[in-house]
Amino acid sequence: MKSGIVQNLSTNKIIAECVWKADDFLSRLQGLQGRPVLEPGEGLWLMPCQQVHMFGMRFPISVWFLDKSGTVCDIVNEIKPYRISQRRKEAVSVLELPVDWANLTGTCIGDTIKWRHMKNIYQYPHLNSLQNLS
Repeated sequence: MKSGIVQNLSTNKIIAECVWKADDFLSRLQGLQGRPVLEPGEGLWLMPCQQVHMFGMRFPISVWFLDKSGTVCDIVNEIKPYRISQRRKEAVSVLELPVDWANLTGTCIGDTIKWRHMKNIYQYPHLNSLQNLS
């Protein structure tokens, strides 16, 4: 999977330094399953996606639904393992982040989010746990 950073264009803040893009069937199917934890600043961007399941997950996450322009159309601050989110028809992608990440980063419904590819993610030692995703 490709890795990158996520920026809130509405606040001009970097909100996550290590976000993996899952944009094919297998990477979306795998998602975050099997990971022991999602560290602060880590996340997964699923596209296309309008709904997520938490089967096989060991920890709760925050789920942000984004429309085709990258605007946040809904935020679920905490979804627990073995649950299914509601389907958001207007969403074309989902951003999975640590619990309550919207509040911690000041992100709100209506903000515009952008993912930017970053080639050398492993040059940052605190992000090495993400090697398990690829």
